[in-house]
Amino acid sequence: MATKSQFDEAAKRLLGEEKYSNLLRSGFARPDFCREIAQDAFIDGLHPSPSQDGDLVLIRQVATRLWKGDGVTGLDD
Repeated sequence: MATKSQFDEAAKRLLGEEKYSNLLRSGFARPDFCREIAQDAFIDGLHPSPSQDGDLVLIRQVATRLWKGDGVTGLDD
């Protein structure tokens, strides 16, 4: 599994730095970012990034653990 830092960087790339920072300041946690990314992906609202495919794989793995698995991110420190 990925690290928390890798998850955070992927979320930042997918959402764009400004949106990511605003959501983080509003109290968003990693499960919230999974939901936000899923919603943005559904409506083609993700920030374009060369690493988008890999970033989405990482976010999907975490979301799957959260929503279908044991309810924890499984991310390493």
